[in-house]
Amino acid sequence: MTLDIVCNFRKCRRSLSSQAWVTTCSHAFCVEHGKSEFRHNAENSLTCPACGNELRDKFDVIQADLKPSETFKSIVLAGLKPDTIMDVAMRAMSFWSYQIEQETLYQESLAKHSKEKLQCLEEASNINMKKLHAELESCKRKITTLQTEFNKKRKQTEELSAKLEDKTRRLQKLTFELESYKRKDIRSNNFQESNTSNRDVFMDISELVVNRVPSEPFIFKPMKDLEESRRMNSPKTPMFDFRHRNKNRREINTSFNFRPIQ
Repeated sequence: MTLDIVCNFRKCRRSLSSQAWVTTCSHAFCVEHGKSEFRHNAENSLTCPACGNELRDKFDVIQADLKPSETFKSIVLAGLKPDTIMDVAMRAMSFWSYQIEQETLYQESLAKHSKEKLQCLEEASNINMKKLHAELESCKRKITTLQTEFNKKRKQTEELSAKLEDKTRRLQKLTFELESYKRKDIRSNNFQESNTSNRDVFMDISELVVNRVPSEPFIFKPMKDLEESRRMNSPKTPMFDFRHRNKNRREINTSFNFRPIQ
């Protein structure tokens, strides 16, 4: 495979396949940069953009056809002596070998620069990898510490949950006891109120006791014996009828209860 020469302009490096500007200092340029560099000076005092050599002669720079026709190939060296033909061919081969050598040097320089850049990137990558490994180890230690703390917190949470359940059961028990005491207190208050109402039913006979004659005893009889009592007893002996006061009871008691006031 035949290699193509490239434009020797610094920022171009375009492959030359059909037309090119060539110089006697063995440099080649593309059509675009050749026209811009070699036409502005009318005194034939040109300068090579690649090496800076002066190009004074008329044929120091020409525009060459890199794909000549068969007619051009058959006539360009016709009539020349063999030594002239060989000299021309040797110079053409020298030009080509110089271009290949320059391209090789350029590619080697580019490869060297790329290799140095790659080494720098590898060193930076190694440094970053070391940092990442250190951060990873630090994160692992942090994860282990956090896992330990999490286990402690979970254990504490379980203990607190157990205590909370125990406290809840105790609270429910105390609430039940409180409700029981409240019910007992309500029943006790109801019983005391009923006793108070029963005491209201009882008759206060302290005044009667004070006003009675000492020699005369108390006689308490039911109302059914009232007529007989009036005939038998003295008018000073009082008689009491409690039936009307106990009419709200289910049964009418024939006996009486008395409680003197303290």
